[in-house]
Amino acid sequence: MTGWVAWTKALPVEVSLATEDGMLTSVLEPNPFHPLASADVQATTFLVRRPPSNAAQIVTLTCGGDIIQVRRVAPNLASTMSLRPAPPLFTKVRSNADLPTIIVPVYGDAQATIECFESLDKARCPRGSRKDAFQVLAIDDASPELELRRYLSELAAGGKIRLLVNAVNLGFVGAINRGLKEIPTGDVVLLNSDTLVPPDFADRLAVVAHSAPNIGTVTPLSNNADVFSFPTPNDGNPMLGYEEIVAIDRIASVANAGRAIDVASGIGFCLYITRACLDSVGELSDNFERGYLEDVDLCLRARANGFRNVCAPSIYVGHHGSKSFQEEKRGLVLRNLRILDQRFPTYREECRAFEIADPLRAARAALECALPWPADPSVLVLASDRTYPAVTDARICYLRLHGEHPILLLREHDVLHLRAADGGLPQATRLRLDTETGLAEAGDILTRLSPTRVEILEPNPPPRLIELIRNLNLPIDRWLISESVDEIASPPADTIPLLVPSKAARAYAEARWPSRKIVLHDWPTCSLALPPISASDRSLVIVPSTPSPASLRMIQTLADRLWRCDPSLPIVVAGTTCGDDRLMSQPSLFVTGVVAADELGEVLAPHNPGWLLTNFEQPVFGHPLIEAAKQATRPVAYRDWSGGSLTPRKGDLAIPANVDAAGLVDRVVDWIMWS
Repeated sequence: MTGWVAWTKALPVEVSLATEDGMLTSVLEPNPFHPLASADVQATTFLVRRPPSNAAQIVTLTCGGDIIQVRRVAPNLASTMSLRPAPPLFTKVRSNADLPTIIVPVYGDAQATIECFESLDKARCPRGSRKDAFQVLAIDDASPELELRRYLSELAAGGKIRLLVNAVNLGFVGAINRGLKEIPTGDVVLLNSDTLVPPDFADRLAVVAHSAPNIGTVTPLSNNADVFSFPTPNDGNPMLGYEEIVAIDRIASVANAGRAIDVASGIGFCLYITRACLDSVGELSDNFERGYLEDVDLCLRARANGFRNVCAPSIYVGHHGSKSFQEEKRGLVLRNLRILDQRFPTYREECRAFEIADPLRAARAALECALPWPADPSVLVLASDRTYPAVTDARICYLRLHGEHPILLLREHDVLHLRAADGGLPQATRLRLDTETGLAEAGDILTRLSPTRVEILEPNPPPRLIELIRNLNLPIDRWLISESVDEIASPPADTIPLLVPSKAARAYAEARWPSRKIVLHDWPTCSLALPPISASDRSLVIVPSTPSPASLRMIQTLADRLWRCDPSLPIVVAGTTCGDDRLMSQPSLFVTGVVAADELGEVLAPHNPGWLLTNFEQPVFGHPLIEAAKQATRPVAYRDWSGGSLTPRKGDLAIPANVDAAGLVDRVVDWIMWS
């Protein structure tokens, strides 16, 4: 393995190679003739000769004792799963070959690891039994923590675990594969050392694993396990204490009893693997960098060999997550994804389809319905994922800031998806409004949330929901955030005022519904701080309200016109569109991607904005990006939805609402060229 290194301080630089037989370390001498060397920089090249091995090796680069780079390199001999005896254990105890073995690789974080082994000890004997349900094989992967090494040795001496000690750090894959060589029979559970397991978890995983002959792996639910996360999937829900984990697991064992839901792959934080599956696929692959996706690769190989990967939603395991690599995680995942893409090119598309279909949603809903919900009074916020989610997010943030407990009712046709804004319960419960039974159940669930009122941000709320809200005698706050309010579905105009978040919204509403009571409640807006403008290379910043084909066409037309007038004029789209790649193929046009209102100034500062264009598609009120852009210390162009009742600032361009797209482009081009 070859490389180069450059450093700026008079510190020793070492490169080390960790193999199964020990550590090889070389001190690198600076080469004054290296192309990168200078008066202030020392540099050299290096070459590390790797002994032949069918196991992966770890290359570590240190400077002054600090680790600068760690790379896991694949075996340079063919790797096969060997069942030869491993090097002798510190302590061995007689074990039942039919029992599953929990393999726990250990490196750092003594507190979380000790808590993990304590939970394993509590889970060892099933209720009503004096016999162990599993055996534990711990692998001390050259842990630098003396406390941890002593603790493992004491457990091994007491006969509670079997212990392997690696002379050098082999990483997750190396440690697991060494453990697998020690276990030629019986099922296996791969378990992270930052987990907390409930009683009987291994026995119940085994029941699911052997409920069908073709099941190869089983993964439980967790607070932090991507698609297996509860209550919110693909999110790191808070880690709970042991007693809370046991309580959730106990309820899950009843709410989801007997369920085994097929998934594309399991996750190695807690992965039960049957012996038949393990004998078929062999050990974990050595071709991945440290720590991520080796478990997915094993599961996909198992599926290719005819085995199913399933989730057991009747079991819940706590998981801290990302304690081993922390800031390195993103780089490791991206590097390993490239390897996984080569082996299983359709896997990522399958994951996206799985997230959309969400086969685990019903199991999460059953569990959360059986759990106690927060008793605090709530505010129900009816919105739609398709109707300006940024406006909904802004309202939710405001309510939470003022000590309220908002629950989102996200509308999808005749179904309402309930989601607590604080990440608590509910998250997966859905209300159906298309049947009388569904309406009755929805009423019971809404009552359970102890709502004080309902805020409606959805332009066209379903009539059945309005009827249900009336029957529950809940106050209604009806907000105007976009161009249309369905008068038929809304409560009578003479009883419910229309709330508006800005003066422009009030002027728009008063002109459109002169007989309706309009009440202004100004929403807070983020200030947009920009550095002093430079005379040269000023850019036009476009802030769209939401990605849409109409918005994309308008931006494209405006960019074409401006390029013909001034090819050197930079254009920046702050946000995202339906065709970012298409727009960025144009000269001098840049799309930032998703941007939040409070970071808009920082994102735009390097582009020297001279003009801003926003709120040009259709009436949108309370949108945080638009409201921030309109407060910029720069000339701003926008459609004037107030009908001329609000006086624009000096230098701003207030475009009449009835001007078509071509006329808007003409006015904006003239405004820029003549200012």
